[in-house]
Amino acid sequence: MTGQPASKPETKYETDYVAWTREQAEMLRSRRWDGLDLDHLIEEIEDLGGSDLAAVESHLVRVVEHLLKLEHSPARNPRDGWEDSVDTHRALTERRIARSKSLVRRIDLDGIYRTARRLAAKSLQRHDGLDPAVLPVECPYTLDQILDPDWLPDNTAFPERA
Repeated sequence: MTGQPASKPETKYETDYVAWTREQAEMLRSRRWDGLDLDHLIEEIEDLGGSDLAAVESHLVRVVEHLLKLEHSPARNPRDGWEDSVDTHRALTERRIARSKSLVRRIDLDGIYRTARRLAAKSLQRHDGLDPAVLPVECPYTLDQILDPDWLPDNTAFPERA
């Protein structure tokens, strides 16, 4: 005896996740409640909702970052790419939200904006020489505007280049 506590034997959840999920699904289908790994099932169900929310917020960060660039950048060339990115990430967000409407209530717009602003500021400073202070500290867009497939901000800082 080494005096160390015996290690807990590994479960299929830790050794073969895919096999574990199939096994759990089969037990649910067969209504074999006694064999379910409830602790891990609960954890996985909670994680599913979290991963959908994380995906939505990731897409929205990209939308907001590119909305800021469209509104504040003096550059003409990358505008089409930014608009395409906004369209793509809005569509991906729309699909996720269509599957789970409750996601909208959990969106952290302030956190999304802080991240998007930081990314846009770095890019605009590096490529356009813009002072990051030109970007609003608070999110200038509503969630409805961010999600609206037909809305884009005016390039008010450089109207002749819009």
